[in-house]
This record gives sequence, C-alpha cells and structure tokens, in this order.
Amino acid sequence: MKLLTFAASILIAMMPPTHAAEYDGKTIDGRKLPAKVYSSATGGVFEAQVKFQRDWATIYFVNGGQLVIRLSQPIIRDPNNIIGYGQVGQLPLGRSLSIGIGADPALNGSVTAGGGTLADLWTIRLLPETP
Repeated sequence: MKLLTFAASILIAMMPPTHAAEYDGKTIDGRKLPAKVYSSATGGVFEAQVKFQRDWATIYFVNGGQLVIRLSQPIIRDPNNIIGYGQVGQLPLGRSLSIGIGADPALNGSVTAGGGTLADLWTIRLLPETP
C-alpha cells in the first residue's frame, strides 16, 4: 500500500501545472457551450455541448453520450478549431495514458498508452450561444 501511495505521489508531482481553459483572455471553465464536434476516426460531425475544465473538455452529445478529451492547449485562440485527443470508452489520465474499456486490443483492452494519434483526434467548433 505504501508503494502504491508513493507511486501516486510521484505521478502527481511529475504532472505539469495546469491553468484554466481560456478564450480571449477570459476563463471558460465550468460552462457548457454549444458546439459541433468532428471525429477524425469516423469523419462524423456531431452536435454537442462542451464543458471545459483546465486542459480537459467533456463533450456532451445530443444523444446522451459523453466523452472526455485532453486539449492540445488550454488557451483557445480559434473557437472554430479547438483540438483535443481522446477515445470513446476511455478516461485520459495524462498526455499519454488513458484507462477504460474498448481500448487498443494490442494492450489487452485495459490501458491505452501513447494517444495523440489521428484516430483519437477531435476538433471542436464552438457555436454562438443563443439567449
């Protein structure tokens, strides 16, 4: 148990500091914003809402599904081209590690290492908010 606690402490200490996701100098963390989301894996475009939290984005699809992706950068310069990486059925744990079900069969379906591949790429385009 002590070894597990020690290993977790080291992993947390190695993580780079994160800042709030921001656009135009203002934080956008914690708000659900309307968006269109493009999947490189399927080529599909989906209507969704996106909630940003530091360098993570949770995508809430209109069909009720959701996906957590890691943003390539938390400072958003172009709201029509926000890039992130993630896989359906996976929870990202860092820039190069995720856990979950339905992962890469070469890794026994439980852990996906690497990430950042074209198949994991998602592009978010924020839509104007309607009053």
